[in-house]
Amino acid sequence: MLTQDELGKIREQNEAEDTWRKYSRHIVADLLEGCAICGALREREHLARCRWCDDVYFCKQGVCAQQHQAEMHPAVAFWTW
Repeated sequence: MLTQDELGKIREQNEAEDTWRKYSRHIVADLLEGCAICGALREREHLARCRWCDDVYFCKQGVCAQQHQAEMHPAVAFWTW
């Protein structure tokens, strides 16, 4: 059987882990974003944000940017490549 001191330590550790989980999710969510074209989850530094869409990110490297521009903004797609 555990003593009151040991139970207190376990409760304290659980509270600390719960607090860490609560905050770490928000930190990770601020650092990551998904590509609107290929669906890859990447760090925001590897993604570009569309100038005309409010909250659309796509891969900086590859054809995701061109594909987004051609599908969503065909009138300006030629000028942005």
